[in-house]
Amino acid sequence: MLADNGCIYAPISRATEELPPMRSLPKFAVFAVAGQVVLLASAWLLPLASEYRLVGDNISGLTLGRYGFVLTLAFVISGLGVLGLAYAIRQLTAGIQGSWVGSVLIAIYGLGALVVAIFPTDRIDSKADVWSQSTTGWIHSLTAFVAYLSVIIGMIVLTWTYARDPRWRSLVLGSALLTGAALALLFVQMEGPWVGLMQRLLTTAISGWLIVVALHIRTVAEQVEPSAARNHLSETSS
Repeated sequence: MLADNGCIYAPISRATEELPPMRSLPKFAVFAVAGQVVLLASAWLLPLASEYRLVGDNISGLTLGRYGFVLTLAFVISGLGVLGLAYAIRQLTAGIQGSWVGSVLIAIYGLGALVVAIFPTDRIDSKADVWSQSTTGWIHSLTAFVAYLSVIIGMIVLTWTYARDPRWRSLVLGSALLTGAALALLFVQMEGPWVGLMQRLLTTAISGWLIVVALHIRTVAEQVEPSAARNHLSETSS
């Protein structure tokens, strides 16, 4: 840009518009927290109004009962929030080993929530029902299994990633504890009198990890944005 005094300056306003979207990342984090809160509230409180039980029935079974649309909507909101969170994690850990793999695995969990919302579960009252599901039921069950497995592996990978970056290092202990809890609960998942409770505890551990990470994103984004702005302006003016 040519100024009145004849000097040439970089178009700062234009450069600002082209900055990496660091300012939008905390918004993704807020939406992710809201999605997990809605999911947990539905999983733990909806049985009070449904014919499905808190302890003995899978979370997904609530979609077949009274107010089942509430859980379906919670799956959608949660899934979109997790996808946004995975994007934010990737942006703020780019260049650190494990960032890409971990972020993709977290995104699979978000995508899985959207798929199980579209393909509801079959009614499962016994172990025999597990093996006689419809095609829709099988899609739901397999997607849920892949989603749970992916997010836990992603939590493991990203815990290791966080340990390699000073901006994330304060998260390592909490991340490791929640990851360990989720991994243990994954192995005790089974059809039985406690299946509903075990699945809710597993989901709570995962959601807790996602919420902790989301809350930390604002701090990291505030640290990254000034340096990103300086670098971008430098590149634009050169």
